[in-house]
Amino acid sequence: MKLKTILRLCLMAGIMAIMAVALAGCGGGSSDSGEGEEAAADNSGTTLKFQQWWGAELPEGYLDEIVANFEAESGIKVELLTAPWADTKTAITAGAANNTIADIVSVDGAWLAEFVDMGILTDIEAAGVDTSIVGDYWKVDGTGYVVPVNNFAYPMYCNMDILEEAGVDAIPTTWSELLDACEKIKAAGKQAFALNLGTTNANGIQNVYGGTGWASGITLKNEDGAYEVADNEGQMELAEFFKEMYDKGYLYEGMATLEEAEMTSNFAAGNCAFTIASAATMSQFTDVNFETALIPSKDGYDGEHGICYASWAVGISEACENKEAAAQFINYLLSGADGDVSAGLAATMSAFPNSTVANPDYSEAPEQFQSFYELYKENYVINEYIGLPNASDVMTNMTNDLVKYLEGEIEATEMLTNWQGYLDEAGK
Repeated sequence: MKLKTILRLCLMAGIMAIMAVALAGCGGGSSDSGEGEEAAADNSGTTLKFQQWWGAELPEGYLDEIVANFEAESGIKVELLTAPWADTKTAITAGAANNTIADIVSVDGAWLAEFVDMGILTDIEAAGVDTSIVGDYWKVDGTGYVVPVNNFAYPMYCNMDILEEAGVDAIPTTWSELLDACEKIKAAGKQAFALNLGTTNANGIQNVYGGTGWASGITLKNEDGAYEVADNEGQMELAEFFKEMYDKGYLYEGMATLEEAEMTSNFAAGNCAFTIASAATMSQFTDVNFETALIPSKDGYDGEHGICYASWAVGISEACENKEAAAQFINYLLSGADGDVSAGLAATMSAFPNSTVANPDYSEAPEQFQSFYELYKENYVINEYIGLPNASDVMTNMTNDLVKYLEGEIEATEMLTNWQGYLDEAGK
């Protein structure tokens, strides 16, 4: 935690201990301290509301136990407002409109810019969230608004039976090795590499296409953090690599309409040699002899691999009346019980902790998951679409252009120029 934050909290604690003022709850919450008892300086008696989709995906009662333990330790009550992921954004924006928004909100990366623009989120560092113990937190114009708790990373999955049948001796680590492997797999009558470019949920442009670029240090942004793709040599190399994959018949049939769920189902059925998907999907692949690996990098690249990721992340609403208490709960998610809270969430959801003090127990997880976690720790996570305004629309437009380019309807320069226009327009 930063020194100024520590001093501020210590001063606050001293003043409140002396004055023994009962603290008001956030978001219309109540102060429940017993009659004649002084409210603790650590926000005891506060009630917070937490809008999220996590409780719908975690084992029943898991999140309830976390908030119960937090209340026992801090005296702060957290009321869970649980909805499916698809309904959570609507609940948050509706709450912002009618002044019933929760104090703590779960945030998808695609919502970040919109929420900041609407004034929904507050500065998490100013509130007291300890960003020194996380690997990453999300900023807009230099201000931190959201901190991931769990990261869902995207490895490359390899069907080892198909590789063996095709005479591929080792998992490819470079683009040329991947091309060679795909040629052998195609010759063996098998489908090689899955790229999902359906637009019902246009995330293949991010997870597979973008993930392949990030693995080689190829980014959408320049050193100043501005989107720069029109004259980006790395983006041109990436486009040409996938065009070669397409022209040689290495990409999974039906790529233009293939959705992520279909892609993972096809891999689970043994229909494809390589796919890129969340490590959390690994439990679906019980009938496949597979390994996980980093996405191959372009030949000659020797830097760290960027690993595409999505997150369970949280922010504090600007309307929260006790942001310090809200920050206290977020810090508990990240570092409570010496990191066990974050570690437990990660292990339960087949995710990786964003907390640097968490040490998850993956002893019950598949060996492939454990081995990829070691690769994850040696490299870094990246997703340049997080914080992009209208990210879903931009990714859909980019996906449509990529399909046209791969099918020979437009040139790479036109595609990248179009992409620059979408990104520039979104940033206005």
